[in-house]
Amino acid sequence: MPIDPKQGEREYYARIGEAGITHAQGKPFTDEKCNRNLGNLTAIFNLLPEPPAKVIEFGCGVGWMSIMLARRGFTTTGVDISPDAIAAATAQRDALGLDHLDFVLADYEEIVGDASYDAAIFYEALHHAENEADAIASAYRSLKPGGIMIAFEPGKGHGDTTEAKQVVAEFGVHEKDMPIPEIVRLATAAGFRRHLTLPQPWDFMRTVYRPSYAHAKSSSDARGKFILGVFRAFRRFFFQRPDLSFVVLWK
Repeated sequence: MPIDPKQGEREYYARIGEAGITHAQGKPFTDEKCNRNLGNLTAIFNLLPEPPAKVIEFGCGVGWMSIMLARRGFTTTGVDISPDAIAAATAQRDALGLDHLDFVLADYEEIVGDASYDAAIFYEALHHAENEADAIASAYRSLKPGGIMIAFEPGKGHGDTTEAKQVVAEFGVHEKDMPIPEIVRLATAAGFRRHLTLPQPWDFMRTVYRPSYAHAKSSSDARGKFILGVFRAFRRFFFQRPDLSFVVLWK
């Protein structure tokens, strides 16, 4: 295991090997959280300005999200610290012929930024940072005035999960808690002027769009299950405040 977690991040994709990289490139479809990720991708598409707006993704890994953005028509830049990830992402980009997509090998905590992007995205990537404040400052510097930063990160308790501890033990990477209040605090310090927390669509979809409707005894029973699902989704977001939510911030 690398002693330096940042070195662990650099070596992660080399260590998971070809099979691991292929699995990561197949996301969202190859991931066990496929439905959640597809819903989140739709949410991101709706939050962004219309294509061909310029979008930068920090911690893009092998580029599945950046490729989706580029295929939607966005002028996209993906940034990652892992040379193996960037090599795999670039090869897939070339195979797809996406000439409005660039991948950059860099530490996203050290991006100088040129205030040219309409949007910046951290999708399950900010919690891998050595210094989250520096990463958010990189996003701020990259954005035009009025640009938006979208973050979707694991919340409180993530670092204590069995899965996170196993990944840290095996690969020596960062697996931190990244609750929304902390993101907002750091973003405000970086200069972002306002924010909004939004539920992930999966919280609504999994309680409303369910195969159990097939077992309803009647149409009215099915409608009752639907109403109950809507109520549960509403209660979950407004009263239970799930950690897995989007936070959108404006420069």
